Amino acid sequence: SSTSKTTLRRGVALVFRDVYGSGMKLSHFFLVNLAALSGLAFTVLPSQAQDLGDTVSQPGVFSYQAPKGWTVKDTTFSKYKISFDAPKNKFSANINVVVENFSGTLAKYVDANKANLKASPKFQNLQIVDETPFATTAGVTGVRLVITDTVSNTDLQQVFYFFEGAADTKFVVTATCLVGDGDHYAPLFDT
Repeated sequence: SSTSKTTLRRGVALVFRDVYGSGMKLSHFFLVNLAALSGLAFTVLPSQAQDLGDTVSQPGVFSYQAPKGWTVKDTTFSKYKISFDAPKNKFSANINVVVENFSGTLAKYVDANKANLKASPKFQNLQIVDETPFATTAGVTGVRLVITDTVSNTDLQQVFYFFEGAADTKFVVTATCLVGDGDHYAPLFDT
């Protein structure tokens, strides 16, 4: 199998292993792989080896390197392991991945997620800050949604990266931090 690599604006590189032999370059920090679905697997690699942390993966589905110093662990509220930074002001910035079956378009999936977020009593003071479609250098499209909200009296910023999978599968990578720390975490969460 072949491997291709691209370096991102903030020094992060994605390496893709293409089981079918054609390389694929992406320009977004996270792309949940469609390995079992389309033959691709991904790994997030910061440009300096010392920036690498533990690997978060679901074999055949997705894989990425957590930032160095972050903890990767199982939780009761996620099917997959989550990456956590050290606590700050009683909250740990984190990155998690969700894989769901949804037979509609990606746009309908994003709309359904926004409606669910707005309807949930868990997310108070929810504001949609930005919603932007994007395309990777390989032409893979997605939607980036940024919200601020209050959960359990904690003001948060959440960045959702939505991707279309094959066979009615959708992927969401969610990066969450305290609302005041968005600029600090932007180099890790976004390109």
